[in-house]
Amino acid sequence: MDRLSRPAHTWGLAVVLVCALLASAGCAQTLVGRAVPAEDPGVTVPTPVPLSSGDLDEISMQIAEQLQAYWRSEFPRAFGRPWQDLTIVRPVHPDDPAEQLPPCVDSLDEVDNQAFYCPSADAVVWDADGLIPQLDRDYGAPGVVVVLAHEIGHSIQNRLGLSTAARADPQRYPTILLEAQADCYAGVALASFAARPVAGLRIGPQERDAAVLAMIGFRDPLGVSPGDRRAHGNAFDRVSAFQDGYLGTATTCAGMTLDNRTFTQRQFSSADDAARRGDLPLAQLVVALDADAREWFGSLAPTYAPGWQPPQLEARPTAACPTDAVRAQGPASFCPADGSIAIDANSLAPLHRSIGDYSAGLVIASRYALALWTAHGGSPTGIEAGRAALCLSGAYTARLVDSTTSFSLSPGDLDEAVQTLVADTWAGRDAAGNADPAAHGFDRVAVFRLGVLGGPAACFGS
Repeated sequence: MDRLSRPAHTWGLAVVLVCALLASAGCAQTLVGRAVPAEDPGVTVPTPVPLSSGDLDEISMQIAEQLQAYWRSEFPRAFGRPWQDLTIVRPVHPDDPAEQLPPCVDSLDEVDNQAFYCPSADAVVWDADGLIPQLDRDYGAPGVVVVLAHEIGHSIQNRLGLSTAARADPQRYPTILLEAQADCYAGVALASFAARPVAGLRIGPQERDAAVLAMIGFRDPLGVSPGDRRAHGNAFDRVSAFQDGYLGTATTCAGMTLDNRTFTQRQFSSADDAARRGDLPLAQLVVALDADAREWFGSLAPTYAPGWQPPQLEARPTAACPTDAVRAQGPASFCPADGSIAIDANSLAPLHRSIGDYSAGLVIASRYALALWTAHGGSPTGIEAGRAALCLSGAYTARLVDSTTSFSLSPGDLDEAVQTLVADTWAGRDAAGNADPAAHGFDRVAVFRLGVLGGPAACFGS
């Protein structure tokens, strides 16, 4: 988070919150779509299912063949022309001195820990020594599928003439747009495997979440400009494109343009923010977010909850709040009995430390969202309450992307939101601490995105 100024009226609250938090925290060729893992995303799949104990080269080739088999059928249906199989599809062993040099590179070092598509050779190539085993360990089979599906997605672009168009007009087709399309095609392919399972490759809700985490793992490093010719997108943008493909069609992906696609990736706004890696100290975050959230959610009251005043954040739950419900909500809680919102410093500090400052910020914002929903007349408990908390916290988050007020997002904050939504149900819990039992990380991100893209009106169905 980046804070431009400190609102003077928050200092009284700051003293209380700082004390509570300190007590708990202890004071030459164009290679398209190079897949390079980013820094540790901070969240892992609970139980990744490895591909098998068999030959990973053989298995990855089988996955590539299954992907091509899908596009042999889908490509003509979507685009009215036959699919042409890739000219070259193969694993590369950079650690083997006898390995034959693949096309489009001058050294095996260029393949190390990477996968790429080369349009001039119509080749999909990947590192079989480092990348595939790492994906298998970290994300299981879905990680391998997503990376290979993404690279084959670039071959779809080439077959549709987009590679040529991008070289002729890179301003119209920047790298980040091409990467979003490839992520989208990967989502289309994974959805097809979920709907019509391939032998030995189950894609259920847990595997779908693993695929989302793989997308997070391949986000750009913090602070990369969206206009950088190497930019692939932050985690939010990459997961968004993947979800659009999973829930859409191949033509959804082909129709992506700068006119209908908004990218949230940003550079650091200051040297201080870059030095902090975009993270505010927890006490400072809580004070600043409390003031900003009360202002923004309060601005919605005349439209959605006339007469409602957002409460000031409490350092501990009030006596009116049932202890069980407070604990079940997690690091922050909303109390329907008196309308108060409070934090649990013991839970909030580890969340801030393990994922980042906006992980904590999202959970707090979701309680303000639940308070507004309740003031609007909605039930504070039940599935709809949890969805409203997710959606309205997304709408609030969108306000922070390019905020010119006293509080704004830093590079990485939206990624932290996505990671938090996949990792647990905190932001989607109702006032009793219950979450939709049928929803998984993918679903929570989708509802959050509804608010980010559609604003409050989308959350209230208007």
